Amino acid sequence: MKRPRIILFLYNRLFDPVIQSNFWLYIRELLAQPNCPYQFHLVTYEDPKYPLTQPQLDLCQLWKRQGLEWTAVRWHQGASLKSKFLDVLQGFRTVLGLRARGYGYIVSLASVAGAYAYLYSRVLGLRLYMYQYEPHSEYALDNKIWTRQSKQYRITHFLERKAADFATVISSGTRFMQARLQQEWAVRAKFFKIPSVADQEKFQFREADRLAVRSELGIGAERPILLYPGKFGDLYYKEETPRFFGWLKEEIPGLFLLIVTPHQDEEVYALFDSQGVSRDDYKILHSDYSQIDRFYSAADLGLIAVPPGPSKCFISNIKVGEYLCSGLPYLVTRGVSEDYCYAEEFDVGVVVDDFVEAEARRVAPQITAYLGQDRESLRKHCREVGLDCRGFAKLNPIFQEALRTLTS
Repeated sequence: MKRPRIILFLYNRLFDPVIQSNFWLYIRELLAQPNCPYQFHLVTYEDPKYPLTQPQLDLCQLWKRQGLEWTAVRWHQGASLKSKFLDVLQGFRTVLGLRARGYGYIVSLASVAGAYAYLYSRVLGLRLYMYQYEPHSEYALDNKIWTRQSKQYRITHFLERKAADFATVISSGTRFMQARLQQEWAVRAKFFKIPSVADQEKFQFREADRLAVRSELGIGAERPILLYPGKFGDLYYKEETPRFFGWLKEEIPGLFLLIVTPHQDEEVYALFDSQGVSRDDYKILHSDYSQIDRFYSAADLGLIAVPPGPSKCFISNIKVGEYLCSGLPYLVTRGVSEDYCYAEEFDVGVVVDDFVEAEARRVAPQITAYLGQDRESLRKHCREVGLDCRGFAKLNPIFQEALRTLTS
């Protein structure tokens, strides 16, 4: 019996942490099976600024031996329609060639890749599965990156809706997107609720990592650490983050911020200097996905720096699952994903309305209460919630069923 041939279409780099920490966990597990039920051909958009390291090249060779085929096309930098058109055209040429070789299915990650994959599927007769379908156009609108009259918004929003109507299978991470698709839009696609998954073996508390990282940074064993592994600006808070931390620190003596970010040090220093935050109260670090879990063990509370907005209920934050599986409670804004619901329903986090002074001072006693809890019991509780809501072992069977539905 011939295996179904599936195109994995990612509008990202293969080793982008967004891929490796989420979608790729499922593919990696399938490739490792002695008799993988599918033939996969991966299509990614690579940026010359990020050449593959030797460990990454070794992984690629492993996946190739396991049967993965891979076409890497060049990503065109910029948000102009010309750049996006060139990316669409490159993708179409690649997918056209694969269709001629018998590939009949395509899986996309997130809504921009889903919009591209919809165009290819419509023209070439592919069955489409959109994994982590979310309204990117609405996020850009809420964050004032695009206006409602802009061509980028109107085209992307139009394609996102058309893609949802066309798809065979859709998965997304929240009850809110499920209600929109099934009740408001009445789409015909089979829906699977799959939030962003966490690698539960990688992300777990390790005392050795806690001691090592704190020793490397010169931070005492008892000093409370707030962890932020993320970016500043665009879809995330920018100046608001250092301001908010400054207010928290006034209420929680000794609070330290550990930042793991792709931004240059000078950029982050300038941002925090502009808000009057002492450089003694935070540290800037950089890490690829392979090493980042060390810093979760060193911390006491995780931070989600996503501003609220009408569309933000559809987000599924990868970091929340990683925080919880590592035994960390977290701070999040109200209305973001189901994460604010989990925080309150399961007592694993603190919820604020916005990154403003009144909210920082209001929740400081809640944070202090978490910091004062028995650490071992708190970590155990958070991990149990994380495994149930975001753990790979819980979500992998649902993803596998979604693939079977696509190819049945």
